[in-house]
Amino acid sequence: MSSAEIYDDLLRLQNNTTVMYLAAHPDDENTRIISWLTHEKHVDAVYLSLTRGDGGQNLIGTEKGELLGLLRTQELLEARKVDKGRQWFTRALDFGYSKTATETLKFWDKQKILADVVWAIRKNKPEIIITRFDPNSNGETHGHHTASALLAMEAFDLAGDPTAFPEQLNSVKVWKPKRMFYNTSWWFFGSKENFDKADKTNLFSINVGTYYSTLGTSNNEISSKSRSKHACQGFGMALERGSDIEYLKFLKGDKPKSNDIFEGIKLSTENGPLKTQMDQLISDYQFNDPQLSLNNLLQVYALLKKNNADDLKLKQVKDLILKTQGIYFEWTTPKGFGTLNQEITTQLEIANRSNKNINISISGSADKEILANESFKSTEKLKIDDAKLSNPYWLQETPKNNLYVVNNPQDIGQPEILNPIKKSITINFGSTKIDYDIPLKQKTVNPSIGERYEPFYTVPAFVANFDQENFIFSNQPKQIAVEVESFVANSSAKVSLNGSKDWKISAPQTIDFKEIGEKKKLLFTVEPLSKNANSNLSAIIESNGKIYNQSLNVVDYPHIDRQIWLRNAQAKVQNLDLKIPNIKIAYLKGSGDEIPSSLRAIGLQVDELDLKNWNPSLLKNYDVLILGIRIYNTQPEMALINKDLWKFVENGGLVINQYNVNRGLLTEEIAPFQLKLGPNRISEEDAKMKFLVPNSPVFNTPNKISEDDFKNWVQERGLYFADSYDQNLIPLLEGNDTGESPQKGILLAGKYGKGTYVYTGLSFFRELPAGVPGAYKLFMNILALGNTKK
Repeated sequence: MSSAEIYDDLLRLQNNTTVMYLAAHPDDENTRIISWLTHEKHVDAVYLSLTRGDGGQNLIGTEKGELLGLLRTQELLEARKVDKGRQWFTRALDFGYSKTATETLKFWDKQKILADVVWAIRKNKPEIIITRFDPNSNGETHGHHTASALLAMEAFDLAGDPTAFPEQLNSVKVWKPKRMFYNTSWWFFGSKENFDKADKTNLFSINVGTYYSTLGTSNNEISSKSRSKHACQGFGMALERGSDIEYLKFLKGDKPKSNDIFEGIKLSTENGPLKTQMDQLISDYQFNDPQLSLNNLLQVYALLKKNNADDLKLKQVKDLILKTQGIYFEWTTPKGFGTLNQEITTQLEIANRSNKNINISISGSADKEILANESFKSTEKLKIDDAKLSNPYWLQETPKNNLYVVNNPQDIGQPEILNPIKKSITINFGSTKIDYDIPLKQKTVNPSIGERYEPFYTVPAFVANFDQENFIFSNQPKQIAVEVESFVANSSAKVSLNGSKDWKISAPQTIDFKEIGEKKKLLFTVEPLSKNANSNLSAIIESNGKIYNQSLNVVDYPHIDRQIWLRNAQAKVQNLDLKIPNIKIAYLKGSGDEIPSSLRAIGLQVDELDLKNWNPSLLKNYDVLILGIRIYNTQPEMALINKDLWKFVENGGLVINQYNVNRGLLTEEIAPFQLKLGPNRISEEDAKMKFLVPNSPVFNTPNKISEDDFKNWVQERGLYFADSYDQNLIPLLEGNDTGESPQKGILLAGKYGKGTYVYTGLSFFRELPAGVPGAYKLFMNILALGNTKK
């Protein structure tokens, strides 16, 4: 860290004011304002996101639901590392798009989420709250958005009321924020032109384009880098520079008379010895030698301890002592996973890059002197004997009523609770001793990218993963694969599958492992014994008298810390009267979906083609080409090969184009006909669907489709339907959310030459992996449009 960055941290340490930015999802936050708060005003800025974004889309992979929430949580934490804000959550589960705040608050249990927001305010003590969304926008935007603002409005008053959620007052005190704003934007006016014309005399303005000469960067450059951490939502952006105005609308509290939103708020620590020492620390700071700040920092630390300061300030000053002195710790192992009673090799490194000798104690041992600009390294064996299994705290239990279950009220709101294996280090600075905890991390070195650090996780001795979550049967037995991984060397285990009496399952199998991390795939024959058999299959592993029944789910991308989720090793099996067309299928990947594996699971062959090595002759052996979701938003090659796709259709092939987002298309040509997409969707998964062409093969061949086939869909019907289209494209379905006009661009099919082109916004990418029977039947019928052999 540079001397200028350390000084910036010192200025934040000096101030004692918090501002809360509040919205609904990861990526809703305005990083320009958060960065301005932390770098220009040097106050504590906390972003309260009501959800973890579990119900959104994913531009970079196939994670959905809880795994997507894990990914987006980490993207938020990476963003906060850049803009220097902090992150906070409620227990609300992102259940997908909602049209109104009324519906949203009914799904969430308003009182419980309101309690979480009040808790967050009492815990973080913000002087100012800024909402991203307008509390008066019900029905005009995502229901979660408006709900976040409405909850903020209520919580603003209730946080200071001792009769509101009194059970919280055993841990926190009431807190009354001073004022509240809504961060308006041109987006809410429809266009920048409309916003430029709007009357802004009653709005407060902030120039978030300040250039910080000591840091050599501008505020909007920092915020652009922060925003780009939301990779799975496609928010990578170019760096912005220069003057940039944000506007705030006053909502509640003490309205400033000037344009200063901090009017009447004292930013720094109250008068007294601590303020005097803080001021001394800042005035004495030497940019060319930050080490000279040690004595002042130790004085601040002592005063904070004496005043029973919160953990946040103590952590800040402890970190600054390390940064100014150039003291570095790491405790690492080459392994990413370990299990109870396992012995692993670890290395401890303590680097004293200061110009003075230091004395340290490791885990309570006698003091050891490390000379100036020298490092201490030691290798030791560690037996994992008392660590808990690693798991996100909000995923320990199945969510209930669209809320994550958090059994310890003190944990509510935390972005994550790490329970890593730690080593304690005490540095003796003469009259002051300071304790530090060093978490054990995995360290690897790749010759092409250098060193990389990941969390170290404690996992069961054995885990089992099905290759998919849902298996569809058609009255015939099939083999189901289970991959078993051992974290114990020279071990053996018996693996079995358990299901209901409606299923016949082959006998348990015994396997041996030689190496830690070794994986073996087992095949079990599973056969339905009744027409509508439906069950959960559980994988059970027995070894040395112990039972293991968890799967290991990993979320691993270069821009985040690797994440894991341990959950029950289960898969759903269903026996359906499903008729499957005899066709050859090719697939082109968009942003990523599980359609290919879902189709392979019912016996269809699906070949994934590579756009990077495209040749039109690749299509000659196929009847159907499926385009992955958002392919025209993510794959620039599509603009170049469209003519080949339309030729394929013209010669008798079938192209199925799944949903694309109407904004950000890389080419407007997404069909051999005129076709324009809109933002329309049906978010009610049980919305009634009307068959516009009842005699269409899509509803009759090879499976008869009825209204019952639209039961038990998950999260939504579909999204980004066609807005306008050529007369040769025939709308086959009509539907709408409650109180809205019917949508007809849901499923379109049109003849082109000898073949057929289909566009559908139906959420097959959610429904097929979830094993929804009616969705499978309907998709089989769409595929059958390419069966030229019939």
